[in-house]
Amino acid sequence: MNKTGDLASILPPPVLWLHSFTDIVITLSCFGMAGALFFVRFRRPDLTMRSLFTVFGVLMLLAGLTALMDIGTLWRSHGLADCVLRLIYAMTVFFSCIALIAMVPRALKIHSARQLADANRKLEQLYRATEEQGRMMLGAVVDNIIDGIITIDDHNRIQSFNPACETLFGYTSDEVVGQPVSLLMPDPNYAEHDRYVLQYVGTAAGGREVMARRRDGSEFSADLSVSAFEISGRRHYTGIIRDITKAKQAEDARQKLLKRLTDSNTELERFAYVASHDMQEPLRMVINFSQVIRNDYADKLDDDGKEYLKIIGDAAARMRDMVQDLLEYARLDKEVARFAPVDLRAELAHVLKNLRALTRESQAVITYDDLPIVEGSGVQLMRLMQNLISNAVKYQRPKRLPVVHVGCQDRGDHWEISVQDNGIGVDQVFINQIFEPFRRLHSWDNIPGTGLGLSVCRKIAENHGGHIWAISELDVGSTFFFTLPKISQTA
Repeated sequence: MNKTGDLASILPPPVLWLHSFTDIVITLSCFGMAGALFFVRFRRPDLTMRSLFTVFGVLMLLAGLTALMDIGTLWRSHGLADCVLRLIYAMTVFFSCIALIAMVPRALKIHSARQLADANRKLEQLYRATEEQGRMMLGAVVDNIIDGIITIDDHNRIQSFNPACETLFGYTSDEVVGQPVSLLMPDPNYAEHDRYVLQYVGTAAGGREVMARRRDGSEFSADLSVSAFEISGRRHYTGIIRDITKAKQAEDARQKLLKRLTDSNTELERFAYVASHDMQEPLRMVINFSQVIRNDYADKLDDDGKEYLKIIGDAAARMRDMVQDLLEYARLDKEVARFAPVDLRAELAHVLKNLRALTRESQAVITYDDLPIVEGSGVQLMRLMQNLISNAVKYQRPKRLPVVHVGCQDRGDHWEISVQDNGIGVDQVFINQIFEPFRRLHSWDNIPGTGLGLSVCRKIAENHGGHIWAISELDVGSTFFFTLPKISQTA
């Protein structure tokens, strides 16, 4: 519309007022639509194609301004301002058209309300099918599990009872569902059930041993684990029940056997102690009187008689040494309670003093690391090191000077003590047998000994919470290791 000059003076009044009225309606409508578009655009940031709301909001705003400008033009021409506004409006319409065309493919992909309803219906069907499948799988698991599973409500009435429970208790599911759970409990134990449930609610401690009752009235021990869940605001409890009668019987049998073994071991130790103690006096008499005969009746004995007496005396001396070692071996357990801090350096000094004659005779070279202070029996630990060092010196090849080193390694929570030698060594086939009582790999005539020394060492190490082992190579030497716990820093 080309409006120039003062149109109000040339238009008939009815036309003028109609023209003004329509422009006012257009202006208000465009402003209203622009406001609605902007309102939706800012209140619904999740909508797709939000830019389209912006473009058409601006378009409606400019359309309203243009219509408003038309009202003013009826009375007075605005010239350049009117042209600029119309140019902006035209450009906005043009770019809105381009934007709308570009968004057509995206708009075509938007599902209709009917399509969305169909999709929702399919999703709901899929959800129900999945839920039903999950329910069936869960039911199959519950029905085939070997443990009994029972569910009760907050009134202690049974809600579910799986086949394992039917086998365990002798009831069918139909017989017990809706019945009080006390049906499955011996009378004295039912009062504990409420306390157990209350304890579970307060602490969530869900496992315990209970007594259960079968349909025929027989009772059995069961392990019961409980968990809780809520349905419609009501608490329910699921219990997993396992018959532990056989396990209890096996444990009782194990405890009885352990007691028998403990009693037998105690009796054996007592017998060894008493026998060893009582045997010393006869052996002492044999040794003494054989020596008396050799001294006082030497002129009346021939060479064979003297040799026989020597064999008797030597055998009795060997028996005496074995009895003394056996007596000490049996006495070891009685000293365990008398533990105190022990300086291994001081005990090693005592050992070297005790073995001075042996080391001088053999010209042994003994070196040692700095040794720690440990908790234990000083007498026992001294005997342990003395046995290992004396063996290292004695078990040597002829014309080889013994070289012995006592080492120490920090192993975190314990000390590892080692005694290394350059002796004759031990075949690896027999390395584990040398710690057995009376086990000797060499004859007494070649190397004297009772065969109890390493057994004593093992018992001492075990009494102190450690263990002992050895590595060896024939004609190269052996290294014996034993461990001792460190003294606890928390007292």
